Amino acid sequence: MNLNLLRIFDAVATTGSVNLAAELLDMTPPAVSQALSKLREQYQDPLFIRQGRGIIPTNFALELHAEIQPPLKLLLNSVQSKQAFSASTSQRTFRISSHTDIDQMLVPFLHVYKNKHAPNINIIISPDYQDISARQDDLRLRKVDFIFATRPIQDRGYHNHLLTEQPLVVVCKSQHPRIKDELSESQFFSERHLSWIKQSNGIMNSNESAASKLDKRDIAYHADSVFSALIMAAQTDWLCVAGLWHAQQLADFGQIKTFKVPFNTNPIPIYMSWHQQSDPGQEWLKNAIIEAFKGK
Repeated sequence: MNLNLLRIFDAVATTGSVNLAAELLDMTPPAVSQALSKLREQYQDPLFIRQGRGIIPTNFALELHAEIQPPLKLLLNSVQSKQAFSASTSQRTFRISSHTDIDQMLVPFLHVYKNKHAPNINIIISPDYQDISARQDDLRLRKVDFIFATRPIQDRGYHNHLLTEQPLVVVCKSQHPRIKDELSESQFFSERHLSWIKQSNGIMNSNESAASKLDKRDIAYHADSVFSALIMAAQTDWLCVAGLWHAQQLADFGQIKTFKVPFNTNPIPIYMSWHQQSDPGQEWLKNAIIEAFKGK
């Protein structure tokens, strides 16, 4: 079966018009009609019948379209990835492996950027992996276009870009009964704390991103994300060490206050990693993501 014939059939079935399909595919209407004739002969079915001024698919055509559309889209995306990428017309699907805390910094920008510049593309952001090697395998097998983590990929064949480094701050509720305008190191360790350490390696792991002193905290509760920990810090007497950007998102509501960590800590890095054999579409998305993190 000629893949191009199915592409033409998909366009006619989607638009419900030979003329519109021809315009979409940059073809002439007679060329589209000729392709449909070949498919009618192949399947021994009229495929489309006239109704009023338009055409409607036969039952067989409806079933055929439902069957071919997912694999056809996958095949066409694979072909397009090796060709020139046009953001305004592409219907490509991109896949990103990230984490909830990083998504907060990325997804709102990408949503607006995509709607403005590439309204027909689809960006799927997968949930966190429990096995860090599995997500890297998916990148190697091209099941994922980009990985976001607090560690770069050291293996050969991959590129890494440092998107941002987030200084750590201490957060507590605005009306904390003991902590007022300053926070000393002794006060820091005398209070109980919230932790948002992830078990999967390299995903926003605050213990690895800060000095070893953080291991000495009295942990009252382990949250599954930094925002969960910050919201809980606003409602309890527990302290939370978090990245500056995440703390600022809640500080504007007046329910928390922030302090410098009263000892030396390392900032939290966020890396974007991708396979070195990228294509024009991936280059476009990579540049959009870099733009999203400017100033953060």
